[in-house]
Amino acid sequence: MNLQEQISRIHEMMGVVNEIKFFRRRIQPSEIARYFSLFDEQVFYETNSYEQFKYELVLKSLEQIMWQEYNLGYEELPEQDEINYVNAVAEMYEDEIETLYRGFNDR
Repeated sequence: MNLQEQISRIHEMMGVVNEIKFFRRRIQPSEIARYFSLFDEQVFYETNSYEQFKYELVLKSLEQIMWQEYNLGYEELPEQDEINYVNAVAEMYEDEIETLYRGFNDR
């Protein structure tokens, strides 16, 4: 492997490393949780299950922050990292999200 190939490979690897940290460097989970009340009712009526509600609520909140703070739309974000981060935040705030869901479900 010549020097140019090694440099290219290192750049590719750095891209992967940066992508993995993309959301964790920019947005704290507590910021996302503050947006739940903004989207909870809308997401409840657009989803068919608790699991879908949980995922979509976190996703909408995250994408709202990314748009407001960084002017980035979902199509510009690293997809797999976004999915992993949304799932991690959804698990962190499971109790809070479940309470919101039950509140709408009991109406």
